[in-house]
Amino acid sequence: MDKLVNGTPLWALAALLFLALMASREAGGWLRRRTLRNSDGEAIEHDYILNGILGLLALLVAFTFGLALDRYDARRDLVVDEANAIGTAEMRVRLLDPAQGLHLAGLYRQYAETRLKYGEALAADKPPLQRQSQALRARIEIDALAALQPVRLTPLAAMVTPAVNESLDIGVTREATHASRIPTMVLAVLAIYALVSAGVLGAALTAAGRSNRGLSGLLLALLTLAIIVILDLDRPQEGSIRISQQPLADLVAGFAATPLPVAATAPPSPAIPASPAAGGSSRP
Repeated sequence: MDKLVNGTPLWALAALLFLALMASREAGGWLRRRTLRNSDGEAIEHDYILNGILGLLALLVAFTFGLALDRYDARRDLVVDEANAIGTAEMRVRLLDPAQGLHLAGLYRQYAETRLKYGEALAADKPPLQRQSQALRARIEIDALAALQPVRLTPLAAMVTPAVNESLDIGVTREATHASRIPTMVLAVLAIYALVSAGVLGAALTAAGRSNRGLSGLLLALLTLAIIVILDLDRPQEGSIRISQQPLADLVAGFAATPLPVAATAPPSPAIPASPAAGGSSRP
């Protein structure tokens, strides 16, 4: 189910959902015609039932839309927060011993470029960049501990340590938020409820002696659009609604405009086995 929802193009999901809703409406009308024709009182009763079902469907759509929008806002805010955290950490580590400080600054600049690529990548391309980010976080943590050891009891350490911790922790938080999607069960309930509502709509129209295929089709098209917007919000960097990576892009551009001294620039880091990012408690 997860692969179907997250791996299928949105246009294909929209077409599939709309056709399923139309088929459900026709099935509801067909089942209604198979029974005895309703009296006017029964037709009015169908209208009450339809209004209640559509009202509950609207609440479910609004609830699911709220979940998707909250996740979208969280991902967008984390881009700004991570750019600020990396920029602050890069500036503060340069206050350490010149050789070690500029080496750490070089690692942070490399880390910023990796985080920008991670944010711009599609879901299928994120795992390698996530592993690269984890390796860089581990390297920054190890080198920061070594650089802070001689000054661990000074105010400088108290200023640098929180900045380093925040810059590393927020990367883990951002990756977890990217992986957090609307629960599949919620989407399944929404789809089932929409299909049942379409069936009741067809039955109610048939019971009232009206077809109104054009207007009911428009209603189902709008319902399809609402559900697809929810799925689009829940797919960062994959749908038409994308999260801007401009804060990180501006940070990388700023780093490029102010290069580190050549003599102090850190050499390429040796290969580091990818490992999960360490918790904040084990950092400086």
